[in-house]
Amino acid sequence: MKFDLNEIKATFTEDSRKALWFNLAAMVSIGLFLVILFFYVYLPITTHHGETITVPDLEGMQLSQIPSFLDDRDLRYYVSDSTYDHRYPALTVLKQDPAKGAKVKVNRRIHITVNATMPPMERLPNIIDNSMKQASQILESYGFKIGKVSYVPDIAANAVIKVFVNNKEIIEKQLQEGFMLAKGSKIDLQVGDGMGKNDITMPDLTGMPEEEAETYLRGIGLGIGAIIYEENTTKEMGTVLRQKPTVNSKIKVGTIVDIWVAGEN
Repeated sequence: MKFDLNEIKATFTEDSRKALWFNLAAMVSIGLFLVILFFYVYLPITTHHGETITVPDLEGMQLSQIPSFLDDRDLRYYVSDSTYDHRYPALTVLKQDPAKGAKVKVNRRIHITVNATMPPMERLPNIIDNSMKQASQILESYGFKIGKVSYVPDIAANAVIKVFVNNKEIIEKQLQEGFMLAKGSKIDLQVGDGMGKNDITMPDLTGMPEEEAETYLRGIGLGIGAIIYEENTTKEMGTVLRQKPTVNSKIKVGTIVDIWVAGEN
């Protein structure tokens, strides 16, 4: 049997070309399949594509509550900062980012700012001879609380006569030199009553926020007495419901005022 060498070469060449094109087509098909698999199957599964979570309100919560609370909602957290606010307990969440109500991806990290465990030190300002209203505003701007206010006979009506911390008088020289105290400390004040000659009309405190009512009372020379909290479903928490003495009654500077506030008993 006689073989034609040229014919054999042509046959192998044609088969090689067919195999090459077949292999290229197979590789392209496999590549396209893998791309489609990656973008339409793998990524949606791993990134929860299209799924969002509403960020909960974390402000006011204790740091110890956050891990389990966010785990249940497929979210994480990171303490990014700390500051100090005397109105809240240590390690209370003060701020968060993203804010509550924002829509985020599953497993998103929420950055939070917590209340510091130790209050920073601050210079106690010299408020002697300031009016009670001015003294309240100054002390609160420095991060201090107004403690007990007592009125003593003095011609300087409603002016600060003496300053006390933990029942110890802080004299004016100490204040001028720079008396350092932890933020959030309570400052007790002794205030002149104008020799008891000033009669005032009791204002209406109902509807005011508790802190605003306290500041207002101190500003007009009245003391804060009992603060009684009672449940109320129609008023916002912290709203003054009623007072004693009653509205428009004639009272002396230095009179102690009791208030009832919406809140938990």
